[in-house]
Amino acid sequence: MAILTKERDVPFELCFKYPLQKGFTFQELSKQNIKEFQNFLNKVCRMSVAQVDASFARKPDKNDIFNGMQVYHYAITQKFRIHVINESGYYKIIRLDPNHDVHD
Repeated sequence: MAILTKERDVPFELCFKYPLQKGFTFQELSKQNIKEFQNFLNKVCRMSVAQVDASFARKPDKNDIFNGMQVYHYAITQKFRIHVINESGYYKIIRLDPNHDVHD
């Protein structure tokens, strides 16, 4: 698996910068998905990049590119994924994929 950043023992910082891609927004989430996403956030808020990658990262699809950057997938549940890009050490969510429609 590719290392997303050289700074592995820094806190994992997840944020929004770009509009979520159409079809992969909060509108597509069920109440259960929202609970699952909140549980994920509760877990990762005190973890390092290395810990989050070890626990939740999936192998990236080399063809999944956003604004010239590799997209990385994190497992929220066995089926639910979030898709992020890494800009300056910040993981920016671009898709909420509760049905794993974009495969990794």
